[in-house]
Amino acid sequence: MLRFIHCADLHLDRSFEGLYLMNESVDELLEINEKVLESIVSVAIQEAVDFVLLVGDTFHQNRPSLKTQHQFFTQMSRLEVAHIPVYLSFGNHDYYEEARYWFDFPKNVHLFTEETVQTITGETKQGVSYCISGFSYQKPWLDESKVAQFPRRQGTYHIGMYHGDPQGEHYAPFVVQEMKQKGYDYWALGHIHVATELSTQPPIIYPGTPQGHTQKEKETPGILLVTLTQGEATWEAIPVHQLSWQEITLSLAGVSNQRMALEKIQRLFTVSQKALIRLVLSETADLPKNWLNAKEKKELIAYLNHELQLQGFAQRIYQMEEIQVVFEQQVQLNASPALKRALFQQYQDADVFREVMAELLQHPIASKVMKMEAFQQGVFEVASKEIEQEYVWKGSDNETDSSRD
Repeated sequence: MLRFIHCADLHLDRSFEGLYLMNESVDELLEINEKVLESIVSVAIQEAVDFVLLVGDTFHQNRPSLKTQHQFFTQMSRLEVAHIPVYLSFGNHDYYEEARYWFDFPKNVHLFTEETVQTITGETKQGVSYCISGFSYQKPWLDESKVAQFPRRQGTYHIGMYHGDPQGEHYAPFVVQEMKQKGYDYWALGHIHVATELSTQPPIIYPGTPQGHTQKEKETPGILLVTLTQGEATWEAIPVHQLSWQEITLSLAGVSNQRMALEKIQRLFTVSQKALIRLVLSETADLPKNWLNAKEKKELIAYLNHELQLQGFAQRIYQMEEIQVVFEQQVQLNASPALKRALFQQYQDADVFREVMAELLQHPIASKVMKMEAFQQGVFEVASKEIEQEYVWKGSDNETDSSRD
């Protein structure tokens, strides 16, 4: 039997993104990554696993800071004391350059340093032999598939380590069926931050990132504890994240002034949780117009986070949004298809659309349910998404989608 930890995309020195409204509270998050790594090592020691796999992007960049390196080697030394080997490959973010490292890797850490596939053999304390095959990036991308370089199954157990993306042409693309033909007991994948099982016979699995660093990475299953026996494989996700991303919607129906709004928001927090919170305020029609402008929003977030800190609560608000009331009634347009097309074509004209919107926002009913600021923000968000998609899919080789990092 083999028991091991499968971890990938740790991104040790990555900052938490989208926290520009939190001001000084961001400083509290600097030690989160270190605590995640410490938790992973503690699980490995507690479970007395045979080894640990780190499948690429352990660091967020190929020039990790001296402090980050020291923290990492300190935790690897804990595993060395426990006689637990570590097998580490480098991904597209932390692609390998020997000169970048200030310290020697502990003797229990076995590195894949070449883009050519290598195989390392090992033996557990119980005398069970195994083979682990893998490769590393030496630049930020790998255009070709590496599967063909992997040898066919050898020894009692054989595991493949592969940092790549079946749909990403610059990140060692691969075909699942070709992996299956190698006869391996397990394929430990890295690169995609969402837990994904591409196959169960044999297991070909992304564990996901252990700690989400953006609001898109809310689901962070953690690391996988894998058990292999002859002809069978089982695995379970073990959460190790130190901070979660949450969204809370609060109704302000009947709230008529800022003081009442503040009191109701503060009553939300009764239990301390390690969480970054996006607070969505709904049903704000009874509040004065423009009751929360951009400057006041930032001040309110700073005040609430300061109060949470004083109370010893671990939650922090990183974003606050106000939902506008939306008309639920739909108007049925009884007209021929040709007339409908003509009407919609007319409003595609930019000048016509601007005139209609100007009149609409001046209407007494519309002004109560839709504010110009909210409309502008909505347009900005849509435009930002379009620009982001254009950059990701048509732009440079640098992947920006956090799920494929």
